[in-house]
Amino acid sequence: MRFKVKDIKDFKNILDQVNNISIITHYNPDGDAVGSSVALFHYLKDLNKNPVCIIPNPLPKNISFVLKDVNYIIAERDFKTAKYTISQSDLLLIVDMNTNSRSGENLEKVIKETSCKKVLIDHHVKPDKFDVNFSFSDSSSSCEVVYNLLVRMTGKKVFSSVISTALYLGVITDTGSVSYSNDSPEVYMVLSNLLKSGIKASKLHQQIFDTYSFDRLRLLGYAISHKMRVFYKQRAAFIYLSKKELANYNYKIGDLEGVVNYCLKLEGVDFCAMITEREDKIRMSFRSKDAAIDVNVFARKYWNGGGHVMASGGKSYDSLEKVVETFTKQIYNQDFMPHE
Repeated sequence: MRFKVKDIKDFKNILDQVNNISIITHYNPDGDAVGSSVALFHYLKDLNKNPVCIIPNPLPKNISFVLKDVNYIIAERDFKTAKYTISQSDLLLIVDMNTNSRSGENLEKVIKETSCKKVLIDHHVKPDKFDVNFSFSDSSSSCEVVYNLLVRMTGKKVFSSVISTALYLGVITDTGSVSYSNDSPEVYMVLSNLLKSGIKASKLHQQIFDTYSFDRLRLLGYAISHKMRVFYKQRAAFIYLSKKELANYNYKIGDLEGVVNYCLKLEGVDFCAMITEREDKIRMSFRSKDAAIDVNVFARKYWNGGGHVMASGGKSYDSLEKVVETFTKQIYNQDFMPHE
């Protein structure tokens, strides 16, 4: 990726002039959101700044280990403190989200009302404009962007174990352990340099991926065996779960992470979705095997969402039954396919 000289210079000038910095990421944070935030926190702490990570809502247990020794606020649990912290900031770092709205309705309003400088560090398409934008949609993850930004800022390629651990978390989760289509040579270079810090990849991999609870395994089995619908003619599939079904398996945040990808493991399936009923809306995750099936376009056009070409999300305020009915029709019509 190529950083503009002016952007690097502007960012350095901003950092020279500020002290209180809020690092804000998206609602329902994943490994990339948390990893990039934590890496930036430790970098700024080493510069004797006063950073705070603002995390919109609780995060899965298997990625929370990187928050050790990090000053962070879960906004959903203590919104008053989060709001005050942001209002007192000299700089906002907007991380792993291309628009303020992805932080959630309450935080979005606070961010918009804050007059301080704002810098974006992200890898999603069509980002909003900030004072400085470090946005590269061809990158595997925001952690890859952060790594390369820190290289430019410091002149180093190997960082401390705490920074490297956080960045490893984001790269390895957003690439599906380097199994997705964005596994460019640069990703392997980044991972190689992270390992040079002394972190243990096998141990981290176990900590991230091999910590399922019994209820989570049971929910996965139920979703695949009872709630997966397959449309071989249309080369599509989806899984859908109601609030009651989630409660039956003592659902906790993070329990559905990666479940949508099981549909793509089916031979003959190129497009899939995960549909789940939540308290206030229906959440949808879309995936495809081929960049020709642009789920970002599909999510934006039909489901109030967006994201990446092959991994995107959406939402609806209709009932679960209505969403399933509408989505089924879209599959039969092959609305997810590119049209002339």
